[in-house]
Amino acid sequence: MVFKNILFIHHSPSTNTKELSKFVEDKINSLTLKVNLKSLTPLAANIKSFESIDGLIIGTTENFGYMSGLTKDFFDRNYELLRTNTQGLPVFYYIRAGLDGEGSQVAIDKILVGLGWRQVLPPLILKGPWEKIFFSSLEEKVLNFTSGIELGIY
Repeated sequence: MVFKNILFIHHSPSTNTKELSKFVEDKINSLTLKVNLKSLTPLAANIKSFESIDGLIIGTTENFGYMSGLTKDFFDRNYELLRTNTQGLPVFYYIRAGLDGEGSQVAIDKILVGLGWRQVLPPLILKGPWEKIFFSSLEEKVLNFTSGIELGIY
C-alpha cells in the first residue's frame, strides 16, 4: 500500500489560528485515505522537510497587510533550495486575515510562481472578525486537496 505525504506548514499564534491548524490536522488524520501528514511551524520547516512530499498546505496569518513574518522567514531561508528541488509541487494555502488578505495573497502568489509550484486550488482567505464558518470553508478545501493528492490528480 503506497501512501502519499502531505506537509502542512502553519503559523498559528492565536487561540483561533491554533484551532484552525488543529482542525486541518484532525481532518486529514481522520480520513481513511492513504495519506500521511507532517505538520510543522515555519521555524521548524526547511528543505529536508520536503523529502518525499507529494503536496503542501500552508496556513498563515495576515500581519500588517502581509503574510506573517515567520511564514516570510520560512520562504527567505529556503527559497533557493526549494526552487531548485521542488518544481511542480502541488500547493494549497489559506490566510487568516483580520483585514482583506489581499497583500498576503499577492505576495504568496508571487513566491509560488517563482518556486514553480502548482497552486491546485484557489487560496482561501478567512477574513474579518472570527467566525465558526471558517471551519466548514477550510474543510471543503482540505478534503479536496487531500483527496486530489491521494488520487494523483494534483
